[in-house]
Amino acid sequence: MQGPSARPAGSVWQGWGSYDVYESADCVPWKWEPGPTQLRRQAVAARSADLLATAILIDTETTGVGDDSEVIEIAILDSNGSTLLNTLVRPTQPIPAEATSLHRITDAMVANAPTWPEIALQYEAIIAGRTVVAYNAQFDQRVISQTYQRYGMDAPELTTACAMLLYASWNGEWVEGQLGWQWRWIKLGEAARECGVLVEGAHRALADTQMTLGVLRYLQKRSNGRKPGRPNGRGK
Repeated sequence: MQGPSARPAGSVWQGWGSYDVYESADCVPWKWEPGPTQLRRQAVAARSADLLATAILIDTETTGVGDDSEVIEIAILDSNGSTLLNTLVRPTQPIPAEATSLHRITDAMVANAPTWPEIALQYEAIIAGRTVVAYNAQFDQRVISQTYQRYGMDAPELTTACAMLLYASWNGEWVEGQLGWQWRWIKLGEAARECGVLVEGAHRALADTQMTLGVLRYLQKRSNGRKPGRPNGRGK
């Protein structure tokens, strides 16, 4: 490649355009530099490594996705995969059939479970001073806050990081959404399958937290910013 002060010695026409050529004495050995895609993925890997060093991971199952929905199951893991909390939670309302069809949690299963006020102190002790990672962290944070509100309690401050957004940036598929162009959000099961960390019991809090941890570990290992080769031998 040309040196920093080299000037073209001529040009070569290639039929659709021309490019400059240089005297060999004015050139230096070619040095490869990562492109923007690889740099973005390296940043995702570095962020994942930082989170795995200090963060905890959380997932909730809920009575739904609306403004009145509340937590009916919660699991929290540390970055080593140790379970810090894993419990059903008895809600203040029946669980809609639509929600049960997704996570398979029934009213009978939570009938003797602790209520949120009964586990709140344990939950607060675990998250105190920690960054909490979730897959679609905005949703979990909102529903936990709503659950506190149903009991007239103030939710503690929560510092979150979103594994879904990290994986969307890593995957790098650009789509047009309601707020403009953005990286495509990928469901946890799909991301876990692509990362080879799919576990049984999806849509239950513990299994989903384990898969979120697996996705983070996958990203953290890709510090070179490259996707591994696909079955046909190609990567990108």
